Amino acid sequence: MTMSEPTTGPRHLISVKEIDGARAHRFFDLAEALRALPAEECAGLLARRTVATAFYQPSTRTRIAFEAAAAKLGAARVGFADVKTTRAGDFYQESLEDVVRNLGSLVDALVLRHFESGAAARAAAVSPVPVVNAGDGYNEHPSQALGDVWTMHQLLGGVEGARIGLLGNPSIRSLHSIGFVLAALSPAEVVFLPAPGTEVPEDTRKLFEANGVRWSVAEHVADLLAGCDLVETIGTRHPDHNLAHDRQSVPEQTPERFRIDAALLRRVGREVPILHPGPRTDEIDTDVDALPVAQYLPQVTSGMWMKAAMLAHVLLSDDRLPL
Repeated sequence: MTMSEPTTGPRHLISVKEIDGARAHRFFDLAEALRALPAEECAGLLARRTVATAFYQPSTRTRIAFEAAAAKLGAARVGFADVKTTRAGDFYQESLEDVVRNLGSLVDALVLRHFESGAAARAAAVSPVPVVNAGDGYNEHPSQALGDVWTMHQLLGGVEGARIGLLGNPSIRSLHSIGFVLAALSPAEVVFLPAPGTEVPEDTRKLFEANGVRWSVAEHVADLLAGCDLVETIGTRHPDHNLAHDRQSVPEQTPERFRIDAALLRRVGREVPILHPGPRTDEIDTDVDALPVAQYLPQVTSGMWMKAAMLAHVLLSDDRLPL
């Protein structure tokens, strides 16, 4: 992923795996600049443009945030939230490539969520318009990663030199991508609390080692809260992200060592910002919501502005970006 124009073809946002610190900060700066613009000026940036959201998997925050971001920038919004309502999900089983080619004939940019790892790259290979990856299988979730790390940056005054705790399956696409962005920003350490039966993926370990980022594994969420500057949890109850739908058997409750509640926070005795990409189940008790450490709703708003930055990046030339 780069911040410069490609030599040919549309400018896509498919992966954060190769992002460097300077590019990450440029996205942070662009999101902040868009947030600071007067509403009328912001709404003129993508006037007369149309953004399609093609979601082959269920979504609440990501889809609505992209649509809200497009609205803030003045773009029209179209698309589908349920593939079963399309020819890709009925008897015809229209191919991803055909869907992308056809949508690309109608809109100026395509935001794609898909249950297959690598689907976003497949779409970009045939799309006549920019493709933004909104999550593909167990691969990546670039908008979540950039938005969440920007939130960390705002809360901590920069993640450089900070200790960041990540709780959940490190292969889940949101944590997977967050690790890639953190690797570029020189945190002091990333501390994982993996979900049962999971481990830190090899590509994450290699990227940390290549960038000189220390990482370790904790045994209890109290260890993260006691030793980290910020904790992001996605919990441990997850369906298979490689399937088209999420109606699958999952554990009935989160094991105690992965749960955060007000009583635990009082025992730890530290005010550590807590993030969550959603959806929440029982891994963060609702008694945490009113506490100053609960930053998961401001995180959603920051994520919307980061999505606006991504749309502006793929649809505007660099000289039109408000930087």
